[in-house]
Amino acid sequence: ALFCGRQAPWTAEVFNAIPWVLTGIFVFAVIYFGVRWFTLNSIGARLNPVMGRQIAIGSLIAAVLISVVTWPIYDDGFWDYGGLGAMDDVSQLDAMRGQPSDTLVHQGKGNVWAEWEDDCLPYSETMGQAAWDDLGNDEDTDDWCLIAAANWVNWGIYQPTRTVLIDFAGDNGHADSETGRNYGGMEITYVGNADGSLLTVGESRTFEVEDLGVSSVPADVWCNFRTTVRGAGTHTQGISLTDSSGSILWQNEGGVCQSTTLYLPSGASYTVSFSSSSDGADDSVSMIADFSAVAYQPLMLAEDGTALTRSESSLSLEELVVLSVENPTYHKNPKTLDAKLIYTLFIPCLGVGAIVFLVMRSMARGYEWEMNKCYGCDLCDDACPVRLFTAGDKLNIIYNTWNNEDDGVPLYSCLTCTACTNACPQLVDYDSYIDIRRNLIVGGPPAAEIPHTLLQALLAAEAEEDADEAFISVEDYPLDSNVGYYPGCVDYIDQEMIFSHVNEGTMDLGETTTAAFTLFEEMNEDVTYLGRDFLKCCGHDQKWQGLSEVFEKLKAYNQKKLGDSGIDTLVTSCAECFRTFALDYELDDMKVMHTTEYLVEKGFDMELATDDDVTVTYHDPCRLGRQMNLYDKPRDLVRAVDGVDLVEMEHHGEDA
Repeated sequence: ALFCGRQAPWTAEVFNAIPWVLTGIFVFAVIYFGVRWFTLNSIGARLNPVMGRQIAIGSLIAAVLISVVTWPIYDDGFWDYGGLGAMDDVSQLDAMRGQPSDTLVHQGKGNVWAEWEDDCLPYSETMGQAAWDDLGNDEDTDDWCLIAAANWVNWGIYQPTRTVLIDFAGDNGHADSETGRNYGGMEITYVGNADGSLLTVGESRTFEVEDLGVSSVPADVWCNFRTTVRGAGTHTQGISLTDSSGSILWQNEGGVCQSTTLYLPSGASYTVSFSSSSDGADDSVSMIADFSAVAYQPLMLAEDGTALTRSESSLSLEELVVLSVENPTYHKNPKTLDAKLIYTLFIPCLGVGAIVFLVMRSMARGYEWEMNKCYGCDLCDDACPVRLFTAGDKLNIIYNTWNNEDDGVPLYSCLTCTACTNACPQLVDYDSYIDIRRNLIVGGPPAAEIPHTLLQALLAAEAEEDADEAFISVEDYPLDSNVGYYPGCVDYIDQEMIFSHVNEGTMDLGETTTAAFTLFEEMNEDVTYLGRDFLKCCGHDQKWQGLSEVFEKLKAYNQKKLGDSGIDTLVTSCAECFRTFALDYELDDMKVMHTTEYLVEKGFDMELATDDDVTVTYHDPCRLGRQMNLYDKPRDLVRAVDGVDLVEMEHHGEDA
């Protein structure tokens, strides 16, 4: 087989590993998407890109570890699982007696001779090996060389039920009839009585089973019987094996020769006994019988890799034990390829599917793939709060874009509240449509058509490096706490100008900062005010209106400054700032909290009360609720005020 083009075992291992690699990919996909699904359902939009990468890396490590740990199950042909139906019974496998042996090859011949030339031993070095006995008398020993048995240990599946290879072929010569070492038996020849009367003969032999590191070894016991004259007389035979105490370990039945294989404890002596009775056979008939018991010991290889010859060795038992060969195919299914083929019909196919899915998912970065996921159920349209006040016009971004319609509500009417994302059964990522906004800004309608153009221009100018000098440096800013409070833009912009359409001169969002610090001081919490003379705008509006370049500039400035400030906890009352810092910034070493979270964590209990009983309701900000999964803590603080009765709106929580 070697010189007919058979490849080395490792090439087959590489090929056979492909299904298991595909299995590992499938395991990765299951772990990754399972953990991601659980995380999304538990913390919602707080699943930021950094956490996503951590989940991906963790899933990859887990998949690799699982694949490595379970590889022996696959490589051994699912031995413990019956080879998935492609494996013989263990009793049949126990009868396998193949073993690596010294092999003669013709020098200089074969298409892989160049690879094996250095391993081929000449006759002069191995003349004592039994393999040379198979060479014909007309063959020149100089034309042949011997490949040692050690080279074949990994080339096949031998004796899969044994941890150590057993020398069933007798290459080592463990059995010695003269000394009774691992062997007992003899041949018997006798003739019948002249008158053909009953004649009984019997013999026994005692032998020693060596202890060569295996607690019990397989042994064959058998007998043979024949007569020189066919059909002459009647004959019965008996054979038995007893231990040193005389207990019968095995004996034949029916008065005829039988054979058996049994395991004998090592380091003990045994006796094999044989008897034969002949009746009706006279002295012209000869009876010929033989019986034996042979115990098989571990295969032992010498330093050059050839089978050790005991008759030429003076090694002690302790030295011989070291030369035994550990079975590399222990508990390996001989029909491994069949078992792997059965396995390949199922799980690896899912691995291929996982690869396709992962590739397709990577392509889903663009909104074209998201549009293909939409099947026009209009659930997003029904969930949209703007839709309720637009006299029935469609704000279905997918529908309008796909069908090239421009008669719906203008795209900038979208509040980016993610109500549509929550309602979508196809899990369309509507956030990807920020790309559409970018295109509208860069090459679309004039800036005058974009809402709050004046404010945008102001914040865009703030993002430029020339504006950095207008902000106080870290060295000059009074940073006396590791907790910082960011007020957002409410203290910076003209409330009357920006919110005149809703506050009618009665609401000042800047009071939020004053209220927050009043509570901080009452709780004896040392919090540093990170004013808008220290940090720039967080960039929330720029990001959601598609001004990515402006957002990245603001982000880079603020991120560096926060890192240099020594702040480890960033608190803000603005839901939009909170969401932006938590999800869109890479503040890995900083804890970002909403004011309500911070108060609850610090054990806020000021025993507040109203002068008169009052009924209030709470509106869940889109950024704080649906996108940051923060619903309960604000309500807990409101309910903690005596005299306040909190009632819920019809649409609240995820439906707000």
